Amino acid sequence: MRPLDSTFSSLLHATLCACLATAAAPVLARQGEPPYSLLHPSKLAVTVPIEEVGAIDAAQRRIDADASTRSLASPTKRLPVADGIRVAISADRNGRWQLLPDGSRLWRVRVRAAGATDLRLGFAQVALPPAATLHMIGAGDYYQGPYTAADAESGSFHSSVVPGDMVTIELHIPAGTTLRPDALELTSVGAGFRDVFGRAKAVTDTGPGTSGACNVNVVCPLGQPYPAEIRAVAYYEFQDDDDAQFYVCSGTLLNDVPQDRKPYLLTAAHCISSAAEASSMVVYWNYQSTQCSVSSPPAGGYFNDDQHGTVLRATRDDADFTLVQLTQAPDASWQVYYAGWDASGTTPAATVGIHHPSGDVKKITAGPRPTTTDNCIGSGGASRNTHWETGPYAQGTTEGGSSGSGLFTVAGNGGGHDQLLIGTLSGGYAACSLGDPGQPNGDTDCYGKFAAGWNGASASSRLRDWLDPANTGAVLQQGRDSQETQPSLRGHSRHRRPAGIPPRRD
Repeated sequence: MRPLDSTFSSLLHATLCACLATAAAPVLARQGEPPYSLLHPSKLAVTVPIEEVGAIDAAQRRIDADASTRSLASPTKRLPVADGIRVAISADRNGRWQLLPDGSRLWRVRVRAAGATDLRLGFAQVALPPAATLHMIGAGDYYQGPYTAADAESGSFHSSVVPGDMVTIELHIPAGTTLRPDALELTSVGAGFRDVFGRAKAVTDTGPGTSGACNVNVVCPLGQPYPAEIRAVAYYEFQDDDDAQFYVCSGTLLNDVPQDRKPYLLTAAHCISSAAEASSMVVYWNYQSTQCSVSSPPAGGYFNDDQHGTVLRATRDDADFTLVQLTQAPDASWQVYYAGWDASGTTPAATVGIHHPSGDVKKITAGPRPTTTDNCIGSGGASRNTHWETGPYAQGTTEGGSSGSGLFTVAGNGGGHDQLLIGTLSGGYAACSLGDPGQPNGDTDCYGKFAAGWNGASASSRLRDWLDPANTGAVLQQGRDSQETQPSLRGHSRHRRPAGIPPRRD
């Protein structure tokens, strides 16, 4: 997934092939072999056709998108990053096939959205035969892949982001393999206008180092009591049903009462509220800096630990929550954490939030004791007391891209309520101070209460069916590390339904 140095291509090819041969899990993009065209450029003399799909004025689109956000009476904190362009490109109608010396075949097409800072692709259909591989190659030979049939079991597929305004789609088919005519159908191109890779620093307003100066990297002292919870938080992109734009939000991986590590991710309903939006999600883990003072990249880059597609499980507007299930468990090498949660509604002594403001590396925010309030983004009808109000913050803040992120009780809160998720960010006016950009301002945010979403009219509008499937009555659940071989005693909830929370009735 990083640019290939041709000097080491042969060694890299051999090493990666050996790794893939011994891997037991499905192939994930970050572990993959480089595209055939980068490993064997001398064998590919044919010209690759370019499909022009439109143009974008990235600078103007940033201005327009930010103005639209500021005009909202009650702003959410999801971040628009790309315009969706409808296309109709397939392996049987577009591009060019080439027969290779070993009898295999290679199909390539280049897709350009002139002026875009980066690109992501949405396929309505990906039906690959066994051993076929799919790559996306962006500017500077930065690539994502290989993707295989295991990455698109549902049929549709959204790719990870690549830099630049042109992407080469490369499909490699083994010798003797047939491909059905509709096997690859590209229907959407996300033309980025915020430069998430930071390639043009003068115009970048999202990505590493671009959030307000008052934000705090998770490796700073404020984050040191929360190393596990930090690993539960993900950055993700998705395509919105209504305007076809691509957005950034944040989400949190949750433990369930059986502790079977079903990969449930909690986020906000104003980010994800439909099956189509859920299926478009591309989730990135470990997108964080290794240093406190600067946004230095982790080893291997920022967009490596990626997953594609989720299944919608439950969503509701009034508490502004959505629970999705990832189509695969996160790879063991990513060392994620399944966070604990508190559905009792108990007010904590103080809170921390962990999130991706402005699509930046992971940050942490310190807030005071929250109060109960209504939904500050104006959705959910007449429902009352569904949210926590947080702020003004002592350290850090939230920004566009933070929506859907988790609010946690602080370490040392006591009573078994330490370091548990109690809410998801809806929005608000908190920001870094204009007078002193290194300090948070005096405004507040609101987070949908986890307790408010625990019960509901049906399984599709409440959390308890998924997180407590046996109806044990638990309302507190501690977290669990992805590397644990057996649930620990700390991981078992011994807390039952308090007064005021009704029993489950299906």
